[in-house]
Amino acid sequence: MVFQQTTLDLDLTVKQNLRYFARLRGMSIREADRRIDEELTNFEMRERARDKIRDLNGGHRRRVEIARALLHDPEVVLLDEPTVGLDVPSRKAIVARAHDLARERGLALLWATHLIDEILPGDDLIVLHRGRIVESGPMTEVIARHGGVSLDAAFAQLTGRGEQAGEPAGGEGEA
Repeated sequence: MVFQQTTLDLDLTVKQNLRYFARLRGMSIREADRRIDEELTNFEMRERARDKIRDLNGGHRRRVEIARALLHDPEVVLLDEPTVGLDVPSRKAIVARAHDLARERGLALLWATHLIDEILPGDDLIVLHRGRIVESGPMTEVIARHGGVSLDAAFAQLTGRGEQAGEPAGGEGEA
């Protein structure tokens, strides 16, 4: 799991944070160090292993948290707003890397976000509104079922935001 708020110890180094978590998962130091090196390399963070977390920017901290979630080679990872507060290049890099990992490892990523541009055409999605699932399926199919214009338009229709913006909400997904 990658929480919305950072959960890293700011006074420890990147490697110390990752080792601590690996040990909590019952990994040997040798296996932990191998997996830490592998994940830091995957996230282009290997050279930062000895840096304290407090010295990293938000994007680098987020990469460490995602690497931490992957150390024990899970089948499913839940990411709660993993790019909140990051600049656009950092967001794009993390989204791209997450999609690559899902493809390469057959990893299921459950990515909770309000940022529609983080959803790619091949993604399956679930649209929640007021605690209810109002739509689900492949992104392209969701768009097609709701006017075929864009994911923004489909989302607005599904959540009733189109009426507030002066657009008709209509359709089956109206909440």
